[in-house]
Amino acid sequence: MSVQFSVQSIEYLTEKLSNGRCLCDESVAYLTAQIGRVIFNLLEDSCKFVRKCRRNEMIANDFAFALKLNHIKPIYGYTTKNIDRSSSFRKIKKDNRILYHIDDNIIALNDLITSQVKVPFDLSIRAHWLAVDGQQPITNENPIVNTSIRSVSQNILNKSRKLLSTEQQIYYKELTEMCICLNEKTRKQALLILSSDNSLQQVISRVIIFISEGVRVNLSPTSTFERSIILNFLLQMCDALLQNDNIFLELYLHDLFPAILSCLLERRISRDHWSLRDFAGKCCGQMIRKFSTAANRLQQRTVDIFYRILINNEEEYTWSSQYGAFVGLCEMSHKVIIQIVFPLIKQLGEKIRLISDRELSLKMTEVIVKFITIAYRSVQNDNESNEKKLYEDFGSYFAPLIQRQLILLL
Repeated sequence: MSVQFSVQSIEYLTEKLSNGRCLCDESVAYLTAQIGRVIFNLLEDSCKFVRKCRRNEMIANDFAFALKLNHIKPIYGYTTKNIDRSSSFRKIKKDNRILYHIDDNIIALNDLITSQVKVPFDLSIRAHWLAVDGQQPITNENPIVNTSIRSVSQNILNKSRKLLSTEQQIYYKELTEMCICLNEKTRKQALLILSSDNSLQQVISRVIIFISEGVRVNLSPTSTFERSIILNFLLQMCDALLQNDNIFLELYLHDLFPAILSCLLERRISRDHWSLRDFAGKCCGQMIRKFSTAANRLQQRTVDIFYRILINNEEEYTWSSQYGAFVGLCEMSHKVIIQIVFPLIKQLGEKIRLISDRELSLKMTEVIVKFITIAYRSVQNDNESNEKKLYEDFGSYFAPLIQRQLILLL
């Protein structure tokens, strides 16, 4: 369905409205197409009003509401008093010419003045708040609520949010102490509780705050303890919580996700920070696969952060941070590796050639070859790798290493 007007009619209207001044042919053609599109959209919106009102025929008010919906001033004076079109329009035929008209009854002015005519109000929709911060505002649209009852219920709700029972306090204290203790058997028992217990929902907010504050304190420059040990324990708690399907974590992602990213992208944590970054990347990928939706755009925003770190050429980010960004991207999915990481490998290879630290160079090379080989093999059609294509895609630094790894996996 489309609405088309003749170019001649639009040209005639433009000349009439502009006092005889003409437009060029291209402008008239463009204006004709635009008018047809606008009228078509207005008719579509009018049909929506017809369906919502459960009618079979369109009336003038439907088109007027469609104009208002598109922020266009409606045309006043056209109303449909009766849906029956046979009684609204009349047809006159004379000299092979047809004319449609509406019967306008003559109304006596004296009768109109003496009669009591009620002017109908136009249909309007007004938005108002049902509740603001848990409290119902006092407006004409909202029902009247007893303020004493509302204040008592609000006090009870606030107390229930802030206070825990004695048993819950003991449970929280014992659980957090067990999660960061050095006894491996006790710590495994606590992690098992975090990954399977369905009664954690009452204390889950405190557990998340414990993790985020623990990460913040142990990443501070003034920390003297071996930070990687505690950070590893805290990441194990995050991993256990992500495995628990009996608790609701969406409300606490704003505290949990920055803590994981901090462990992944921190400039310098400790000497043995590579395994910590690998574990943080695993938790980051697991969280994105579980909670990312089209509404929150969690994956897209995280990809933007990692991608900005990897393509930066001004040495603003250390190689440790770039290592964490690369691991975070690769742990999301093979699709992210193919679409985002593959085009960056050649550039990363040239940058790694210039690294003087041999340990850092080996770590970066090892992790890149590991993830790229697995992803490349998943999209490879034949069993044998194409050497020329490898050099074109990944450059002279990584191509022979990836080819050798592919041969080992055959």
